[in-house]
Formats: sequence, structure tokens, C-alpha cells
Amino acid sequence: MTHAVIRGRPARSRDPIESIEGRWTLRILLCLGRGEHRFSDLRTAIPGISTNVLTERIRVLADAGLVERHYLPPPSASHVYALAPPAAGLKPALDALASWLAEEGGMPGAAT
Repeated sequence: MTHAVIRGRPARSRDPIESIEGRWTLRILLCLGRGEHRFSDLRTAIPGISTNVLTERIRVLADAGLVERHYLPPPSASHVYALAPPAAGLKPALDALASWLAEEGGMPGAAT
């Protein structure tokens, strides 16, 4: 899939933990750890998260340089979110957590 990065920002916080703290953030990262997602796909995968909260959490992750927004050309003509290259260091931890969650019966409140 070919796409261009249209949004990516440098980290603002000196403490990287601040970027991944907070309700819903880990669930977003787990979803994006499995690959690109449209906004609506993230909402479906994370039941109970409001549009405003999802928007705000994605913005915080993008500001920290952990998430990128890509534009898909027609016929899709849509945006997708993906882990940014600086988040590559989180991938092994996200994969391990996803495996553990699968063994435990999934993430409560999330579509699998």
C-alpha cells in the first residue's frame, strides 16, 4: 500500500511515559500495533470510546511522534493511522501484551 505521510510532529514531552499514560491510550496503541486503521475502525475496535476522546488521544500520540496519519489515494480517499517509526521500540512490548491478552480471553471491552 502506498501512501504519503501528511502529519507527524516531534515529541513535546521530555518524559516518554506521559505520552502513553491515560485511559484508552494503550488500547489505541494495541490496535495500531496490528497495523493501520481508519478512525472508524479504531472506534469499532475500542467500544465505549467517544469520538472526542479518540481524537484527543490520537492527537497526543501524534504530538509525541508515536502515531502518524496517512492519506490513502482514490479510490479509498481516506486517512489511516499507524505507528510512527519512533514507536518501533514499543512494538515488541505491544506484541507481547497482545499475546498475553489473547491467552487471557481478550481485552475487556474491545472487539477482537
